[in-house]
Amino acid sequence: MITPSAVPLLKHPGPVAPTRRDVMVGENQKTYRITLRAGESLYDSVASTISCTGATAASLHIGRATFSHIRYFLIVSDPNVEPVANYTTPLDFHEPATLVNAGITIGTTDQGRYAIHCHGLAVADSGLLVGGHFLTEHCILAEDGVAYMHTMSYMNLVIGIDPEIRTPVFQPSYREA
Repeated sequence: MITPSAVPLLKHPGPVAPTRRDVMVGENQKTYRITLRAGESLYDSVASTISCTGATAASLHIGRATFSHIRYFLIVSDPNVEPVANYTTPLDFHEPATLVNAGITIGTTDQGRYAIHCHGLAVADSGLLVGGHFLTEHCILAEDGVAYMHTMSYMNLVIGIDPEIRTPVFQPSYREA
């Protein structure tokens, strides 16, 4: 027997896309082992490295990172407000915290500046868990860390308004050769 979910189904305001995911065949993907530098923001450390590759799209897996400061959002939903999913005001965590896991996508804004989208979970020495949408410009590395960047030089990920959710998200397209 299937029981109904306690999580409410969100009904977004825009038209539903005929396909929710685009599958794009990759070529010439490269993986780099990079150092996340102590004292820098996660954004600065990653953006300076990817700029050296010439790629405009990548995913990142962090193998090890400790932060001295994390700024993050949580997601709240309200079916009476458009868009129905919104971020809270920024929350700051000032204790040293070790990253447990993160999902990170790198693309660009329509002005060509790198955009780093990160959802993560970190734990402090006290055992307190901190997680949500990390504001990478304000997440400061406490010590050198290690990450693996998988560049996708065959595509662009540019932030644009999604017609269904009416929120800025990455829009994929093939990159010209």
